[in-house]
Amino acid sequence: MIDMLILYTGTQCPKCPAARHVVREVAKELGWVEGKDFVEKLIDGQDIKPGEIELEGEKFIVVRKPEEIDASKGPHVLAGEDFSIEALMYQIASTPSIVYNDEPIFIGKVPTKEELLSAINK
Repeated sequence: MIDMLILYTGTQCPKCPAARHVVREVAKELGWVEGKDFVEKLIDGQDIKPGEIELEGEKFIVVRKPEEIDASKGPHVLAGEDFSIEALMYQIASTPSIVYNDEPIFIGKVPTKEELLSAINK
């Protein structure tokens, strides 16, 4: 099994910026590569086209597939399809939510850095 963390977020979610920050901080600490070890998927991003987008004051590059991520260009989000169906397969109906190795580990909650590291290292 490939270790992969998926962060499900929404464009209007008030907790998502904090979750985004924690995930990226943990990923940096673990030496993870965006697109290979972790991705962020906008569950309400089906109508968002590839290119730059601003989410809560931060710029992100929108791509459709993890293979299109070039981490040297800045943070990315996956959009352009309805990820809400995929999230529901994990019984996720609220954002932010985090799935690691096909197991939901946080649903509708922003974990602390320590909580996320602990969940990953189990």
